[in-house]
Amino acid sequence: MTTSTVNGLALTPGVSSDLKVISLALPSLGQNDVQIRVLEAGICGTDREIIHGQFGYPPAGESDLVLGHEALGQVTALGSQVHGLAVGDLVTATVRRACTCPNCLAGESDYCTLMEFTERGIRGAQGFWTDAYVENADFVIKVPDSLRKVGVMIEPASVVEKAWRVALAVQQRFPVWEPTTALVFGAGPIGILQAMLLRQNGMEVTVVARRPAAEAPATRVLEMIGARYVSNREVDIRTLGKSMPNIDVIIEASGDSGNVLLGMELLGNAGVLVLLSNTGGSEEIKVPMDRINVNFVGGNKTMVGSVNSSVADFQAAVRDMQVWEKQWPGALEQMITHRIAGLAAATDLMETTKGAIKAVIHIGGDVPTA
Repeated sequence: MTTSTVNGLALTPGVSSDLKVISLALPSLGQNDVQIRVLEAGICGTDREIIHGQFGYPPAGESDLVLGHEALGQVTALGSQVHGLAVGDLVTATVRRACTCPNCLAGESDYCTLMEFTERGIRGAQGFWTDAYVENADFVIKVPDSLRKVGVMIEPASVVEKAWRVALAVQQRFPVWEPTTALVFGAGPIGILQAMLLRQNGMEVTVVARRPAAEAPATRVLEMIGARYVSNREVDIRTLGKSMPNIDVIIEASGDSGNVLLGMELLGNAGVLVLLSNTGGSEEIKVPMDRINVNFVGGNKTMVGSVNSSVADFQAAVRDMQVWEKQWPGALEQMITHRIAGLAAATDLMETTKGAIKAVIHIGGDVPTA
């Protein structure tokens, strides 16, 4: 039997941070598998951190790791037991694969307790920066044609859906919780998508990031959805936060541990602070712990971490992105600020995509047009 091969954009973790195009075998199609041609793949902060050598490792027995965990693809073949999908359908796929802990076995690997999961393009499993891949149908989500131009962002949208699901679950402790004011740290894809979801739920949203407002590409997108952009280089955020109404929701999506502390200080009574970013490094900060503790206890505040997402979160992202496309036409598409034509052209993406909100590698099919 002839083994099919595909190209993938990879590196050798622990040895080299240089991206290279490699050839790898395309797994044979099992009865519950889907073969998917990759149309577009997203580049995110996690990919950049792997390139910087902060984490990431290849599948067992292999030296190279194909990166990428955000992708929009098209079904090219189906196993005999796959139902609900057809050749030609647009699809995406979840990232994490279960270990043997109780939560993983219950279908919620995003709540893994043993930390022995694998993740596409991150740890122990090849990613989506490739011409094609084969995936178990249980992890494949159908995407409507109406999201062809922006469907590559379903994975990050699923992450913010998970964060909101976590926040709502925590806040069920209150007999009445009607949030109206939200603060988001970070104006990358996660921060902007979170702002969209919070705006969809009727909240006034302020997004904080470093770049001056006149220079930040996020400013235009946030204006389109009725959110406010503020630069912490132009405005003192502690002063701003204290001037705002009770801050019901704070999302930390900047990767800056200083903003974690700031969020703890600014969170309003009965509020929830959701930590979405990894703050890699060893920075130490002097913390006014007594004051924070008193305010958290007295104000019934909570802080919770959220990571990854489930099939249900991907499905929620598909549903809500269709709403956003109608509510704020063009806003999602404005987020894709950089496009790279092909895997070979992406080997120097660390340089060519600086300053992007969302950078995308075009791999197969026609490039979406307006």
